[in-house]
Amino acid sequence: MIKRLMTKYVPGMLTCQEVDSFLYDFHQGNLSFNQQLQFKLHIAMCSECQVYLDDYRNTIRLAKEAFVIENELVTTSIDKVPEDLINAILSVRKSVDSAKIVNNEHKD
Repeated sequence: MIKRLMTKYVPGMLTCQEVDSFLYDFHQGNLSFNQQLQFKLHIAMCSECQVYLDDYRNTIRLAKEAFVIENELVTTSIDKVPEDLINAILSVRKSVDSAKIVNNEHKD
């Protein structure tokens, strides 16, 4: 109820859906000054969006940590993946795709 009143009567107040759509750009620093103010005002007044923003930031942090082993960023280029592994994966994909085509032809 209060949220509906905020978005209806507070000039420039974003809805939760608008906050969600601005989240990436806010995090990347791509919002205009006015958009940042609107975003921050909504976050300050909406506990659900505060939690959502915290969860978003934690997700980014955890995703980055998943690629760190003993304080070193793990990077793997396609050149480091064994060619046999790539060929095996492609072979399985082709056989699965072929099986799907055959199964769909028999259903008609």
